[in-house]
Amino acid sequence: ESKSWAGEMHPWWFPIGFDLVNELPVFVRNYLEREAAGLDNSWIIKPWNLSRGRGTYVTSNLAMIVKLAYTSPKVVQKYIENPVLFYRGDVGRVKFDVRYVILLKSVKPLKIYKYNVFWLRFANRPFAMDEFDEYEKHFTVMNYSETAELKQIGDLEFVEMFEQQYPDHPWESIDREICEMIKECFKSASSLPPPRGLSHSAQSRAIYALDMMLKWSEDKKTMVPQLLECNFNPDNQRACKYHPNFYNHCLKVLLTDTDISNIPVTEIS
Repeated sequence: ESKSWAGEMHPWWFPIGFDLVNELPVFVRNYLEREAAGLDNSWIIKPWNLSRGRGTYVTSNLAMIVKLAYTSPKVVQKYIENPVLFYRGDVGRVKFDVRYVILLKSVKPLKIYKYNVFWLRFANRPFAMDEFDEYEKHFTVMNYSETAELKQIGDLEFVEMFEQQYPDHPWESIDREICEMIKECFKSASSLPPPRGLSHSAQSRAIYALDMMLKWSEDKKTMVPQLLECNFNPDNQRACKYHPNFYNHCLKVLLTDTDISNIPVTEIS
C-alpha cells in the first residue's frame, strides 16, 4: 500500500481517486493538503458510466473540479504527471496506454486469465504538463475520431521498440508487475460481498478490459504500472479485426474445461 496525503490508503498500482458524489469534502481536503505541501495537483475527472474519453477533463483548478462534481456523477483521479513516454519518430515523446483483456472464469476460487495480445493507444502530440485542454496531447483514445490520426503499432513490434528505447527495462519484467497488479485488482474487487464486491456465481463469466499506463518511481529508476480504469463488456472490435479467433479463444477459456495450451492466454490467479 501507498499512503497519500490526507491519510487515505491506496494500492501501489492505483492513482488515488475519489467518488465526487460521496467523497467531495475528502477530496477537497486532500487537494488543499497537497497544495500546502507544494505537490502537483493536476487531476483527471471522469463520468461514472461513459466511455471513449467523453465528458473527461484534466485540470488543476479546484473550483472547476467542484463545479464539474455537480453536473453529473463523476470520479476524480490523480493525473499521472510523470508517465513513461514512447518516442514516435513522426511526433516525439508521447503518452501511451495499454489495454489488456481479462477473462474472469470464477470468483470463488478466483480464476482469471490475461489475453496475451495487448493493444496500444498513443497521444499525437509530445507530452508536457500544460495545455490540459489539448486533447491530442493528454488523451490517447483516437479511434473514434474522424479527424485525429490513429497510430497503430502491434504488441510485438511495440515491445521491440520499447526495449530499444529503454534497454534497462525489459518488457518481461514489466509484464510480471502488470500480472501482479491485475491479480491484486481482482482480489480486491472480490474481497467484499455484493454490492461492494463481485459476487460468485457458478453460471457467470465475464470479460473485462483494463487500461493502464506506466509511471516513473520517485527515484526515476523503476517503471510502475498504474491502473487507469476497468471496463466490463468492452468494445472488442479492434481485437476481432486483427485477431479473428479472439472470441473463439475467449469463449473456449470461459465456457469449457478443455485443453487451452494452444490459446494465447496466461492464468494469473
